[in-house]
Amino acid sequence: MTQVRDFRADAPAPDRARLAPGRTRLTEAAQGQGRTRRLRADWRLAAVGAAVAVTAAALLVAGTVGGDGSPDRVTPGTSQTALGDAAEVLGRAADTVERYDPVSAPGTGQWIYEKTMSQSSGGWPGGSKEPPRTDEEWMKYADPRFENWKEGDDHSPRERFRFIQQLPDDPAELLKKAREFYPSGEGENEPRAQHDFRALSVLLDTYPMPPEGLAKVYRALATVPGVDVGDRLVQDVAGRDAIAVYLDVNARANQRPEILIDPSTYELVGQRWVVLRDYEEQYPDGETPPRPWKAGDIVDQSARLETAVVDAKGERP
Repeated sequence: MTQVRDFRADAPAPDRARLAPGRTRLTEAAQGQGRTRRLRADWRLAAVGAAVAVTAAALLVAGTVGGDGSPDRVTPGTSQTALGDAAEVLGRAADTVERYDPVSAPGTGQWIYEKTMSQSSGGWPGGSKEPPRTDEEWMKYADPRFENWKEGDDHSPRERFRFIQQLPDDPAELLKKAREFYPSGEGENEPRAQHDFRALSVLLDTYPMPPEGLAKVYRALATVPGVDVGDRLVQDVAGRDAIAVYLDVNARANQRPEILIDPSTYELVGQRWVVLRDYEEQYPDGETPPRPWKAGDIVDQSARLETAVVDAKGERP
């Protein structure tokens, strides 16, 4: 925790409105309600403390934006390009990426640079009180502190790279290994399909990504029951076209996570959380008033703008 606090010691403290959604999700999780926690590789990079970590996880999502750059509602049919079903799209993605040139593993002393754009509704339905935010991060490629299997959801870039290199061809066996690599939290009764989708979502965020491993992940993702793709292209927070891949959640769910994939390169460009139905979010603190959400609202969104292997922390490509 000391290392986490030191890493983002200069980050501003969030206000009550910003913390309210995370506090609600934490309360629901403790009571066995609500959606399962969101995984993202190296979540430690966005955390300033336990309470902020809950909220920060929500910032790493991508989606449709309005003309002013603020989160907007999803507008079905914004593209005239029919994409096909999930098996077709993910199969095409796998066939494409496995033809890419092999990727060499970075050196032990190198760093992974990532530039992202993110935007959160801040707990305010119908739009954001904040403009999109651009961040830069440097992750040590080989970090023994995150290679001892005691880090929970977190693994170093080297550990993830090696894991993906060794993935089996059989989708069922791959999904089993992914669940072991990113297990459910203690005491969580997580449906198998939801666990599979969640774990693969994090694996897709790996950089650098071995192309042959990425192809295997896409083929395994296509076998997860309930996985689907949007019938039209959407836009990420940076205004780029993207394919939305999601898990068809149960009828009681109010929101769902979606993976965003570039329709040309089939590489990950971001993630987002989308509101599925009109509902009113209640807050247990007794101070925050209920807030109405509308179907199609984008709760949180983020997009990967640039990634590279560099020789030192602070170095840019």
